[in-house]
Amino acid sequence: MDRKQLKEEKKRQKMEKFLSKKTETLSVSKKKVIISLGNGYNPSEIESKWFKIWEENGYFMPGYIVKDREIHNNELTLESTPKQSFLPFVITMPPPNVTGSLHIGHSMMIAIQDCLARYKRMKGFEVLYLPGTDHAGIATQSVVSKQLAKEGKEVDREGFLKAAWDWKNKYGGRIFEQFKRLGASADFSKAKFTLDQGMSEAVVEAFVRLYEKGLIYREAKIVNWCVKLKTTLSDLEVNHEIVKPNTFIKVDGGNYEFGVIYQIKYLTSDGNFVEIQTTRPETIVGDVALCANPKDERYNKMKDLTFINPLTGKEIPLIFDEHSVMDFGTGLLKITPAHDPVDFEIGKRHGLEKLIIFDNENKIFVEGPFFGLKRFEARIKTIEFLKDKGLFVKKVPYEQTLPICSRSGDIIEPTIKEQWWCRCQEMGEKALNAVKNGQIEIHPPEAGKIWSRWLENIRDWCLSRQLWWGHRIPAYKSPSGEWCIGRTKQEAISNYYKERKRVNKQKDTFIYEESDFVQDEDVLDTWFSSGLWPFATMGWPKDTPDLQKYFPGSILETGSDILFFWVARMVMMSLELTGSIPFKQVLLHGIVRDAHGRKMSKSLGNVIDPLFVIDGSSLENLIEVMKSGNLALSEIKLAEKNLRKDFASGIAKCGADALRFTLLSYTLGMKDINLNISRVEGYRRLCNKLWNANKFCKMISGDKNLSTYSKADLKNLSNYSSLIKWILIGRNKAVKNTILNLEKFNFMMATQTIHQFFLYDFCDVFIEVVKNVKEESEKGLNENLNILAANEPPSVVYSKLLRTIFLDILKILHPYLPFITEELYSEYMSDTIMYSTYPEEIEEIDEENSFGRVLDLVKILRTKKAKVINILKGTLEESDLIYLRSLVKKTEINLVDDLKGEVYEDEGVRYEFIN
Repeated sequence: MDRKQLKEEKKRQKMEKFLSKKTETLSVSKKKVIISLGNGYNPSEIESKWFKIWEENGYFMPGYIVKDREIHNNELTLESTPKQSFLPFVITMPPPNVTGSLHIGHSMMIAIQDCLARYKRMKGFEVLYLPGTDHAGIATQSVVSKQLAKEGKEVDREGFLKAAWDWKNKYGGRIFEQFKRLGASADFSKAKFTLDQGMSEAVVEAFVRLYEKGLIYREAKIVNWCVKLKTTLSDLEVNHEIVKPNTFIKVDGGNYEFGVIYQIKYLTSDGNFVEIQTTRPETIVGDVALCANPKDERYNKMKDLTFINPLTGKEIPLIFDEHSVMDFGTGLLKITPAHDPVDFEIGKRHGLEKLIIFDNENKIFVEGPFFGLKRFEARIKTIEFLKDKGLFVKKVPYEQTLPICSRSGDIIEPTIKEQWWCRCQEMGEKALNAVKNGQIEIHPPEAGKIWSRWLENIRDWCLSRQLWWGHRIPAYKSPSGEWCIGRTKQEAISNYYKERKRVNKQKDTFIYEESDFVQDEDVLDTWFSSGLWPFATMGWPKDTPDLQKYFPGSILETGSDILFFWVARMVMMSLELTGSIPFKQVLLHGIVRDAHGRKMSKSLGNVIDPLFVIDGSSLENLIEVMKSGNLALSEIKLAEKNLRKDFASGIAKCGADALRFTLLSYTLGMKDINLNISRVEGYRRLCNKLWNANKFCKMISGDKNLSTYSKADLKNLSNYSSLIKWILIGRNKAVKNTILNLEKFNFMMATQTIHQFFLYDFCDVFIEVVKNVKEESEKGLNENLNILAANEPPSVVYSKLLRTIFLDILKILHPYLPFITEELYSEYMSDTIMYSTYPEEIEEIDEENSFGRVLDLVKILRTKKAKVINILKGTLEESDLIYLRSLVKKTEINLVDDLKGEVYEDEGVRYEFIN
């Protein structure tokens, strides 16, 4: 061990000896909470203790501030209660799916929302942060079905629902535990689940009201059918992915070629032929017409001809429609109304037959040579058939767009099914206007353009899902085939007879049995119930105290990827059903990706449980957890390969505070985040720095009962010393810029502001100077500090000021680092930091200050360029020389002494040191 290392080791031992004198008590009282700091920062110990204290004392309940704020006199805080005290601030948590554990993307959501909730509490608002979970119909049914298949179980609807509820109870509880581990200060006594009794009543009420308004209807229309999930999907659940030419994709149990377009002959009734191009030759069996543009002279002369379907031999007409593009392909379209959305609309305009050719397994069920074949196998057989008949022309490479199920990855099959639909144009216009007229603000502003573009082109919403898990549609089919709607079966039947009487102008003489009416087997789209979340969670349709007080909400914070899935639908439903906006502001954040910019996916092995970052995890554990899921063998191999590459040494134990601070430091608008776990480890060191700074504060400021300075005191103190003025200017800037950036939702700059003030101003400069100045002043040295504040000696002034500034730093950091700030705050204060008052600026402090010259000179001295003073102006007072001596290394102090009394000039700048 060399001399330098030996010296450092002695300093460390001395510090440990001092810190070994520690408090031993722990109290969970509202009046007084004291927790030992111990010898080192241990996040898991701190976090588990404090969440229990917070929850047991009811600090997360919105009523707490009303009951207790006024009796907490906050005698050591700088500010009085804010003018905005007791105004409600409401943020409802986007309910995560109960499909499993939370992932790191949910941690981003919690970090942002909880930061806002804690900040607003400290600003004097009555905060309701409402948690909950979503039943997630398709997603949960999928994972539960996989689990049952894995266990070799076959169940009916009742058995499946029991298994799904068991799953929800298992993972719903785990999700809440993860919320708590992340520090979410939500009122868990008010937690909601989208299949709770109250939520279910709200869903039925909403469906009935919208139906009675004529906004819900039943019709056979083109839908997105996913054969893997055996259900229809909304347009928003379908991704349109570009496929490069001659790409092979594994689908429907085979490996088929896509990215090609086929040219095929259709014979005409006059013995000639025309050619068409199609990417879907397997649907020719369902063709009912050919279509040309009315301006296309090539085909105008054929308007009286008929054409022969090359597979069925049936004659089909030539129709003319503006949708046909003359210069695309041959200018002719084959029209299959039952299996293409565009063809469906063309078919409606021209009254064409809608011939459904695929069953629910995507097998052809039209009689003929292809009966029973799956769609892409039928494609191959169709081409072979056409070649045999001499009707196949060629196959051309073609960049193609495929509709892909966002849930299963299956290729969607457009088909016609009778479903329940919601008319969205009128509702969408109301939502559009709510943003345009400023009732709702969307952040970042650029999202408003996306909002407008989507709502201006909104289509009707398919509500039906062929699932068991979800809200059963409150519709009943009568023996005569008509549908009736009601809040209960009895009300639906009563409505049925009322409608019959209205139509038939007379009362029915024959009454069906109640059992003859059968409820629709389908459930509602998950987003229907989620769309009611802001007001149904408050008790709607009942006029509850919570609904009156906490609705509409203050802000909706969520990922930008569900702006239309969820946010738009909440606004639409709220305006239609309550006449009110659901919230005043919408805040969107980007998507969390891995360090390589890849979307997080279980099959890639890059989905990280936040608890792995909080508690740490070995590589072996990461692999074991991944293998315990429902991945296929090929996916397991890829996931394991990626885990071994990215986390060869596992994940270090970082704690919740470090994870939260990291995620917030990344957050800027809707920009996606490439999360590098090593950055979390870096902010773990920030927490450690905070912990050690507290040790120095305790060492220097001594007595626990030492008071702190008021706002007025601080303003007066700024006149006595360049150092004090400098740190107060820095504090002012930190407070001002942190508040400014938080109010603008710029979490990246907010975290950077307080991080830099704490590290570079408070730790690197202020603590070091105060430590040395206090020591020397206590020895009777350096009487030139020129501090005469409140008749206190300099050592007391600096001790109180150090404590005052440190407590302000803890308060500013609390929304980001709730656990460690509460722990350290409890060393000085008897009340929770959660309800302390957020720091405010000290007004009218002149920012001109000579201490900056001291820092400039330190840089010069540290580079051993004592005679280069070209960046300094003016002179240094004696007190500034004392500060300078505190900041430079001992080997450099002589340089400072040597400069006293000398004058330097460089490039016209004069600098003088006073004896």
